[in-house]
Amino acid sequence: MDPHKMTLQELGKHFYGRTVQFKLKNGKTKTMFVQDIMNEEDDEPKLTFIRGSEENEVRISEIVTACEIKK
Repeated sequence: MDPHKMTLQELGKHFYGRTVQFKLKNGKTKTMFVQDIMNEEDDEPKLTFIRGSEENEVRISEIVTACEIKK
């Protein structure tokens, strides 16, 4: 899925509280449980997927695609 084309509600529906694999622009993949999705309303300059701490965050600008990892 391309998170750039999704509304905040769609992002929450597909990714919040789920394990998600992000394919990043630098060619790497990052898999994490999304604990929160922050945006401008949360004083975050860009849409950001959070897993507990700042070291475990992925900004929308870094993402090529994202998909839920189903167990």
